[in-house]
Amino acid sequence: MNNTYKYSAINLLEKIIEFTSMTPNPEDWSFKLQKFNDPRFIRLQQIMSLFWAFIPGLNSKEIRDDLENFYSGDFILTRKTNDYHKLIDLMDNTISKSDFGIEPKREIYSDHLQFNYRELLNYYIGMNKLAHNCGIMEISYPYFFSYIVTKSISDSMRLKVEELGAILSLFIDPFQRSFTMEELIKDFYYPEEDLFEIDLNWK
Repeated sequence: MNNTYKYSAINLLEKIIEFTSMTPNPEDWSFKLQKFNDPRFIRLQQIMSLFWAFIPGLNSKEIRDDLENFYSGDFILTRKTNDYHKLIDLMDNTISKSDFGIEPKREIYSDHLQFNYRELLNYYIGMNKLAHNCGIMEISYPYFFSYIVTKSISDSMRLKVEELGAILSLFIDPFQRSFTMEELIKDFYYPEEDLFEIDLNWK
């Protein structure tokens, strides 16, 4: 990342999905158990820093609890519904402009936001896997057909994945904050290690 790049809630979302994909067992979501696995340990430090930046109410003793809270959307219930006025406006407009033509009939509360967040997050995770299911570096002719068909589908999905990610970001951080790397390091103790180099050198 360059010095002008701004980190936002989408980076937290992406890093959590990356870490939990690498470490699918929730029992392993702890600094203690990842202490000797540099790539995973640094990723946990990054996630913790981004939690402090974008969901400051998460401050459990165990990061596993915070990760589970993130996936369940319980953090949404601790916020004021008014904090989500931009998101609620988006929800109302999307519903009213849909083919269903439903006008807003009742107020949207935190538990409604949590439900929608969980549904969209699960869908995003599935879409994200499909949209990036083309990481083949070498392939021989007899196997090319399935690769070409799935690649074209994945390519068409990527824009939709980005759009859904932007919506999820509003659930995660309704204030739409952003920080440079320098700000994250200074104010939220973001690790300065080069994760790319760590991944390359890890055996």
